[in-house]
Amino acid sequence: KFVYMMNTEQCLPDHLASSEAIGNATACDCEVMELSYKRPCNDTSLRHVEYLYGPSTSVGIGRNMLYEAAMARDQRFLYYIIMDDDVQLEAKDTLKIPNPWRAFERSLLLYEPAVAGSTWKGYGKLGEDCLWCLKTIFSDKENLGCKFSSSSDFIPVVHFDAAFSAFHRRAAAHILPYVTTFENISAVFHQKIVLMKAEIMFR
Repeated sequence: KFVYMMNTEQCLPDHLASSEAIGNATACDCEVMELSYKRPCNDTSLRHVEYLYGPSTSVGIGRNMLYEAAMARDQRFLYYIIMDDDVQLEAKDTLKIPNPWRAFERSLLLYEPAVAGSTWKGYGKLGEDCLWCLKTIFSDKENLGCKFSSSSDFIPVVHFDAAFSAFHRRAAAHILPYVTTFENISAVFHQKIVLMKAEIMFR
């Protein structure tokens, strides 16, 4: 149902290779695709993990290579989850599913949003700007200083972070691949275009 895609230096980081995260194909009902941009990975211990090699590849171009490789497969995924390789998820205490990875996957199956992501921590004052906050199943509102009147675990937003984003297969065709025309000027501009496309197409 899911394919997780990320750029990384070489092999799948240990915290993601755990069965609690995406290291067990049965637990996550997923495939994992990685683009190694420093050194090729020769680890074949995880059969559901496929490695591509793109030396010195930029973030946007690397993500496009992964997306194109996923689309070239015979298998069609329900969600294409594009993430950074240092992402670690934390679940809200109120969730009935304590594992945040499984909880996020379950929420995708339950609601089938066009695009979904999570709140994030660790970026200082930026977290106080509610335009940056996607209130999903992770983190209490107070952690980011956001003032939401709704007690819902999910809210619609315009600005979602590129560190962890899930695109429904029907939505992905209208949003991806990333526009990398300005990749040599800005490492994040491709995400701004994704935000605009998502807003125009699926608001």
